[in-house]
Amino acid sequence: MTEEEKPIRVVDRRMFTPEGELRPGFEVEEREEAPTPPPAAPPPPASSAAPKETRAPAPEEPPSAASTGEDGGLLEVIKSLGTTAYAALGMVPDPSGSRRRDPAVARQMIDWLAVLEQKTRGNLTFEESDLLARVLYELRMAYVEVMRPPGGEPKR
Repeated sequence: MTEEEKPIRVVDRRMFTPEGELRPGFEVEEREEAPTPPPAAPPPPASSAAPKETRAPAPEEPPSAASTGEDGGLLEVIKSLGTTAYAALGMVPDPSGSRRRDPAVARQMIDWLAVLEQKTRGNLTFEESDLLARVLYELRMAYVEVMRPPGGEPKR
């Protein structure tokens, strides 16, 4: 059989049926994890009688996936857009230490986060979804508070 004649195989990996019942024969896929290196041996105690060895420094462990942004990429995008919006609302000082308000930029960042939430709905981890929802809520409330005219509070 050549490459062109090879049959296409489709596998349904969903956990539930359209009726919401557990799919018969469903098996959880195991994800491969990088093997953990063995713990480093403690250095021998230094004594003045023993000659000193010169060793090359031990190679450092590679950075974790979250610090490199592989799995945490969306979280970093959410945090970046949120921080930019807070700065534009005057809630975070810029590098010069001043607090400037730019409601148009804040509104744009909030709108981008809302689009991100809408377009990724159902495809996020709980952590990503929760952070996005909380940041959007807090930014919207802060925007309303900043845009409220002075003295516009209701009297009691």
